[in-house]
Amino acid sequence: MPQAKAYLVGAGPGDAELITLKGYQLICRADVILYDHLIPPELLKLARPNAQLISVGKSAGRHTIPQPEINKLLVEKAKQNNTIVRLKGGDPFLFGRGAEEAQACFDAGIDFELVPGITSAIAAPSYAGIPATHRDYASSVAVITGHRKDDQPIEIPKADTLIFLMGVANIQKIIQSVIDAGWPGNTKIAAIQNGTCYNQKVITGTLENFVETVRKENLKPPAVFVVGKVVELHETLNWFSEKPRVLVLGMHPEKYKHLGTIVHRQIIDCVPLNDYYRADRTLKHLDSFDWLVFTSANGVRFFFKRLNALGSDARALASVKIAAIGKTTAETLTEFGIVADMVPDNESSAGLLEKFSSIDIRNKRFLLPQSDIASAELPDGLVNMGAEIEKLTIYKTVEIDPPDVDFDYIDRILFTSSSTVRAFVKRFGPPLPRIKVYALGPPTQAEAKKHNIDAEVLQGT
Repeated sequence: MPQAKAYLVGAGPGDAELITLKGYQLICRADVILYDHLIPPELLKLARPNAQLISVGKSAGRHTIPQPEINKLLVEKAKQNNTIVRLKGGDPFLFGRGAEEAQACFDAGIDFELVPGITSAIAAPSYAGIPATHRDYASSVAVITGHRKDDQPIEIPKADTLIFLMGVANIQKIIQSVIDAGWPGNTKIAAIQNGTCYNQKVITGTLENFVETVRKENLKPPAVFVVGKVVELHETLNWFSEKPRVLVLGMHPEKYKHLGTIVHRQIIDCVPLNDYYRADRTLKHLDSFDWLVFTSANGVRFFFKRLNALGSDARALASVKIAAIGKTTAETLTEFGIVADMVPDNESSAGLLEKFSSIDIRNKRFLLPQSDIASAELPDGLVNMGAEIEKLTIYKTVEIDPPDVDFDYIDRILFTSSSTVRAFVKRFGPPLPRIKVYALGPPTQAEAKKHNIDAEVLQGT
C-alpha cells in the first residue's frame, strides 16, 4: 500500500499555463489539495472529482487560517490520505513559508517533496518587458520581501536590480529604504499589479515621485516592484500588453489562443437530459440512417456515453457515414475509434452544407445528435437539399454563473454560440462600445443583433 506523502507545489505567478508539468500531474491525482488565495483558480478544475479541495487562503493582511493551523492541517491530511498537494502561489521556498510547512512534515514523520514554481519575482517583470538582468544594464539582482516579520527594517542589499514582493502596503517605507541605501531619486522604478494575468497593470516612475504615483493609480496587491536601470526596457520590450485580451464565453478556449490573451469565463454548460426514452429508442436503430452528423465535441461525448449505457459502442455505426462540423469535433470522434467521413474546412453549419451540396443526398436519412437549443440552420439546409432529417436531443445547455471579469482589461469578446450571447446579456448587460465583438458563425451573429450587439463573424477558425 502506498505511503502518505505531501507535495509542496508552486502554482506559479498567476497565469495558469505557467504551472510546471510535474505540478500539473500532481494536481490531477491528488487526494487532497490545500490551496492559497493567489493560485490560478483554473488549476483546481484539474483535480479529480472526488478530491477534497480546502482553501487556506492568504492575501495581503488577511489570513483565513493562521500558519500554525495550516501546518497542522497539512500533517493531519497527510496521515489520512495517500497524496496531499499543498498548492502555493509562486514558488514555495521564496517568501512562501514553504520551508515552515516542510519542517512541519519532517517533524511529524511525513514524507514530503518540493515542486518548485515560477516565482512572480521574475515572471511579473518579464511579462512587463523588464528583464531582471541585462549585459548592458544589470549583472546582479536581489529579491527582497517588502514585509518583514515583526515590522523589522527593510535591508537593501547591493545589487544592480532590486525586486520587492509583498510590498504594496509598505511602498513608502521600501522607497525610503532604497534612497537611504544610496540610490538616486531619479532611479527608475516599476510596479506590476496582477503580473502575468489578463488584468496586469504596469506603473512606472522614479523613486522621488513614485509614492504619489501609485496612490493616484490606486495600486492594489498583489504587485511586484522593480528598481533599477532595467526598468527603462519596459518601453521597448513590453510584449504582453501588445496582445489583445479576448473574453471567450463558451467551452474549449484553447481553440482560440491564436487570437491573443484568452480570458475564459464559461457562461454555459452542457448537462445530460432528465429523460432519455426517445433518444434511446433512436440509438437502437442507428443502422436505419445514412448519415450521422455531429456539430460539437459535446454532442460526440454525450452520444457515445448514452450509446455505451445501452450496452453498445462504435460498432453500431458500421453502416453509417459520419460528418463532423470541424477539426475539434473530428478529433473527439477519434477518441471513440471513429474517423469522420466528412470534415469541412469552414468550421460551421454553412461549411457542412457547402460540403453536402457537392453530393446527392436526396432521400438520404440524417441523424443529428444535438443540444436542446441547437440552431435550425443545418437541419433546414439539409431538408432543402432533399434529405430526411431526424434531430436527436442528446444533451441540454444551461446557463451558469461565471467568475467576475474586469472589462477595463478586455479588448474583444467572442460569442461561440447563440446561448452564450443570451447568457452574457443576462449576466453582464451589453458590451462596452469600445470592445470589439466577434461571433462564431452567422446564427450567433444574428442572435447578437437581436440584442443590439454589432458582432463580426470570426473568420479563419
